Amino acid sequence: MNRRYLFYVLLAALAAAAQPAAALPPLRAQLVDDATLATLSGRYYDAQMLVGLRVDLISSVATPQQGAAAASGSLLVLREGNGFSVRSDARSSASGGGDASASALASGAESVRMQGIGQIAQIAGDGNRLSNLAAIEFVDPARADRDAAGFNGQTRSDSAAGAMHAQVTFLDGGVQVGVQAPGVSLQQRVDAGGLGGIAQSGRIAGDGVVAGNRLQLQIVSAAMTPQMSRELGLQQALEGLRALPR
Repeated sequence: MNRRYLFYVLLAALAAAAQPAAALPPLRAQLVDDATLATLSGRYYDAQMLVGLRVDLISSVATPQQGAAAASGSLLVLREGNGFSVRSDARSSASGGGDASASALASGAESVRMQGIGQIAQIAGDGNRLSNLAAIEFVDPARADRDAAGFNGQTRSDSAAGAMHAQVTFLDGGVQVGVQAPGVSLQQRVDAGGLGGIAQSGRIAGDGVVAGNRLQLQIVSAAMTPQMSRELGLQQALEGLRALPR
């Protein structure tokens, strides 16, 4: 199966669900050089191997004026019998405040249209810190479900304090997280419709702001059964016979 098509099939599972957890698992990365990537190949053996999807997002900002805002969302979709179970979690908080009337905002990112995975960072000012982090990995059902018992079942959360605002919303075709502060705008979007894909953007026009977007997408797969392993070995052996002289 085409990797691009598989990606959109997985995102389409979001169309019927909602969910996130406040504490995300630590991000892990394995560095691979271009030479290794150029030699990678593989096959898609059985649709039953894909049994679910989990997405966790969190956006947060802290200002020098003691303002703070954060929004997080988690969605877990797992196959159960002939259907799916869906669990969701949506949380937000805001404190402090500040006057946004005189605050400018770095512009341009709002007009960018992205397909696939896109990250945008725009910063104007001094002493600012902004991060856009995204991780995609394959996991087993037990790992994806490890803390789902604490999900609050909400699909929307909205908090505001003065000019500080945090919001998370699960839509029919995905999820959107946004955090605003004076001179600051953070956005994350997972979209199964339209262009589709994942987008993270952060815009800052100010001084001393600490802000970040974080997203983790986990594709849940079932373990390969002994029968599938034997079939794969047989197939590879037969393919090896093609190289023999005739």
